[in-house]
Amino acid sequence: MRLTMGKNKTKTAIYHPPKSGMPYLVVTVSPEGVTATAVASKDEARILASKKALKVEVQDATNGTS
Repeated sequence: MRLTMGKNKTKTAIYHPPKSGMPYLVVTVSPEGVTATAVASKDEARILASKKALKVEVQDATNGTS
C-alpha cells in the first residue's frame, strides 16, 4: 500500500490484487468524499495515484422548453 498526502489532507492508497487476474484498486480519501478505481496494472495505478484530483461540475445543457 502506498499513501500520498496532499496539502488538502487528501490520501491515496494503492491496493495490490489479492489473486492473480484481479485488478489493482486505487482509493482516494478527501474532504469531498471517497473514490475507488480499479485498474489493470501497477503502472496504471501509480499514474492514477500521482494525478492531482480535479473537481468537475456538470451542468444540464437543456433549457427546459419543448
